[in-house]
Amino acid sequence: MVRATFAGFQTALSSLQANSKKLDVTTQNLANMNVEGYTRQQLKTSSINYENPVSFYMNENDVNVGFGVSMDAVVQMRDEFLDIQYRDQNAFTTYNSAIETALNTVSKFMDETQHDGLRASMDAIQKALTTMQDTSKVQDPVYEGQLQSDLNSATVLLNSAAKQIKTAEDNEYERLTGEGTSSNGAVETINTLLSEIGDLNKKIKHNQLIGNSALELQDERNLKIDQLSAYIPISVEYFSESYEVQQKNPDGTPKVDGDGNPVKETRYRIYNYADNGRICGKSDWPEDLRITLNYTTKDANGKINNESIILVNGTYKDANGLNYGSVALADDKYAKWTSTDSNTVGPLDTQLTFTSTATDKKGESVTATDITTANSQSKPSDKHVTFSGGSVQASLDMLARSDPTKTATTGLKQGTYYGYDYYMDQLNQFARTLANEVNMYNCMGNNWDYPTHNSATAKQKAIDSIKNGDEKGYENKTFLLLVNRESQTAKITATSYDATTGNFDFKSDDNEITAENISVSRDWINGNTSIGLKGSDSNETVLNLLRSFTQPQASLGDNTFANFVNTLTTRLANDQENNKDTYDTNKAVLTSITSSKDQLSGVSLDEEAANMMTYVSSYNAAAKMMNAFDETLQTLLSIVG
Repeated sequence: MVRATFAGFQTALSSLQANSKKLDVTTQNLANMNVEGYTRQQLKTSSINYENPVSFYMNENDVNVGFGVSMDAVVQMRDEFLDIQYRDQNAFTTYNSAIETALNTVSKFMDETQHDGLRASMDAIQKALTTMQDTSKVQDPVYEGQLQSDLNSATVLLNSAAKQIKTAEDNEYERLTGEGTSSNGAVETINTLLSEIGDLNKKIKHNQLIGNSALELQDERNLKIDQLSAYIPISVEYFSESYEVQQKNPDGTPKVDGDGNPVKETRYRIYNYADNGRICGKSDWPEDLRITLNYTTKDANGKINNESIILVNGTYKDANGLNYGSVALADDKYAKWTSTDSNTVGPLDTQLTFTSTATDKKGESVTATDITTANSQSKPSDKHVTFSGGSVQASLDMLARSDPTKTATTGLKQGTYYGYDYYMDQLNQFARTLANEVNMYNCMGNNWDYPTHNSATAKQKAIDSIKNGDEKGYENKTFLLLVNRESQTAKITATSYDATTGNFDFKSDDNEITAENISVSRDWINGNTSIGLKGSDSNETVLNLLRSFTQPQASLGDNTFANFVNTLTTRLANDQENNKDTYDTNKAVLTSITSSKDQLSGVSLDEEAANMMTYVSSYNAAAKMMNAFDETLQTLLSIVG
């Protein structure tokens, strides 16, 4: 039996067309090789064979040959499993990256390995007091001036550190909300990405319904999803629209229940169904894409619950025509410290509210769900949420208010990393203790009725003067050396006092003196106040001050002033090192996943060049086959003619 005359032509022609299209795809890959987010494309082909079995009456020596190649579709070389891994790991990595940025900001003024700071100023004060303890020098204005200068240096360092912490908090708030900057903050960026992804969902589905695969639009959507995963932990799933049909009995009649109600079943548009309701293949109906936000809540028993809300729900629209959720500040009271609005409370304990889509997984209208992020005041009954990663959670953790009853700020990483307010609280405690010790002993030295009152009585009277906010001591002699810059007062409320050690335990909310406002008193600068000379000897005040700088202070965690600074800087260094180790590990894993993605989805110049030569050779071979078939046909026609 003779093969159809033009069958060979069709086979060669399909080869020409397929290789031409492969060259087009290769050109597209090379053209977009450096375009961010582009995924390598490939022409999916299959062989064209006989669709019907060989006829019984055909020549038994006849050999079946296919009819060429079919161009099925242009597809992306992408692995959804790698995408899931990448987005999960991206959230972990960006969390540590954001924490690293924040801790590096704190270390610029807390780390004293590269420059002299608060620790060095404590040594300078102790050195000045050591020099002044000689009775011949205690009344010398030169030595007192040196002590005043060293104490002033310490207060300036505390002022500067407090100011820089507030600046860091404002900057963190800017990164979170975008307030006061021309660039978008995380909140604005997330809302923009959700809107764009929701819009792309509609564009992609519309194109796919009319037969266009919209690969470049899918690349754009995947890139935006990757960007979103850096801010919040998300999950991405592909799903099909569903619909309900009434089930049928084996005889084909509609199926009903005992009450005569129709029995329905859910079907999905991406599948084709047989008459008996079984799936018999995939249809051309496109899949939708859904994005959910993953979070955790903690119940009253401390149990962690994993939950989620929908942020982008395919192409399902709510009553307002939206298929995506949003995020916003939970309250208008939050603002930067530099805000002039008297109704705001600063950036600490900032909370965000995420709002889900107003449609459920079936596309039916529901009431949107609001979830609010946790802060230091959150209780289990509030059902406030935390995230496992992402730069948003890092900012919330760093801005969480320090809780004096716990070891760190109340955030996801409580007990692991310390926020800005923790360091502010520690510096405030340091400033209060420093002011109290200096003022207390100088009050004794200026007001002590020696020997009528013993040392313990004189100290108690000095303590009472400080607690009462007296600018003059019990003998009406000015004594304040360190004060609040604005009010020139130094009232400090102590919850307890240890008469044996002379140490105070201050209230955490005492803000008469803070690291931000502590300064040397104007009276001391103007000469109206001086170092007290009363007591068993004229150097008693200096000796008491010197002892206070070398003995542990209960309000400083039983540390001396110098050791307290060392402990604080060591804690910061440990946080930085721990975070760096975690970041390096997460970054290495992310890099490995990215490498695997690039090997599959990235465009390789060498690989595409090799493919191009292969396709050109195949194209030329098919063209020669066309010539050969033409010669064969000419021979056949000449015989017939």
